[in-house]
Amino acid sequence: MAKGMEDLPEGGERCFRCYGMRMEEAAKRASQGGYDYFATTLTISPLKNAAKLNEIGEELEKMYHVKYLPSDFKKKNGYKRSIELSKEYHLYRQNYCGCVFSKNA
Repeated sequence: MAKGMEDLPEGGERCFRCYGMRMEEAAKRASQGGYDYFATTLTISPLKNAAKLNEIGEELEKMYHVKYLPSDFKKKNGYKRSIELSKEYHLYRQNYCGCVFSKNA
């Protein structure tokens, strides 16, 4: 998926393709499972482009006939609250999205 995009900057087209891949899987499963909505938690990150994520979600909504829940979970101290809850419940957090390019950035 990232072939030829290895040198692109973090937060650009390579990331947008990855968002689409992840969110498409969520949309497919929501559609197949008969769910009314799908969403993404990626908008909690201050490093992720919520507007682009929501744009992708709205495109997938049309393709899979399942509603997308637009969000920007980092707003209203959402990111801070996510850290507090992670500590409270001893949840693992990593400081990159999971992509090898992001890990090395």
